[in-house]
Amino acid sequence: MNKSLQDKAIDIKGKKYVLVADRILYFNQEYPNGRIKTYLKSKPEAERVVIKAVVVPDVDNLERCFTGYSQALWGDGYINKTSAIENCETSAIGRALAMMGIGVVDSLASVDEINKAEIQSKMTLSPTQVTQISTALEDKGITDAEEKQKIVKAITNGEPLNTSGVARLIREIEQSQSDTLKELLKGGY
Repeated sequence: MNKSLQDKAIDIKGKKYVLVADRILYFNQEYPNGRIKTYLKSKPEAERVVIKAVVVPDVDNLERCFTGYSQALWGDGYINKTSAIENCETSAIGRALAMMGIGVVDSLASVDEINKAEIQSKMTLSPTQVTQISTALEDKGITDAEEKQKIVKAITNGEPLNTSGVARLIREIEQSQSDTLKELLKGGY
């Protein structure tokens, strides 16, 4: 890796990482005939934003290009509450530049990906989210705390929930028949 980028690497959870902003500046300086282009692959109003980034080091040779994808959920984390598209675009560009070898020190994973993985592994529900889920189940006649936990675990397959996952869980509970939810307690569904 170029010395100027290596000097800009920061430590994140024990691994060296070059910020996407530094990679973009490096690319524009080193590849003046290059291009970075992004494409919104999902519908703008979709809950899950998907962006594709394509990096071309030399527009006179369009065959040599590097692609990166990223996805983000609206409302998932602080930044995605208002800027999921922008955050997703930055991550996609970072991945495309990494595929080209720009800014790769320890891995291709972006800071955003590293942070998402850590947050997901530590995800716990807020008291408000617990109340919302509990109320939705009570509206369906499920009042026992242990039964509520079993139903949530069955619907989510035991996976941790993020903000949009809680909203989906509540919608699923609200749309389910009481009998269907009670079947989950018996191991059906």
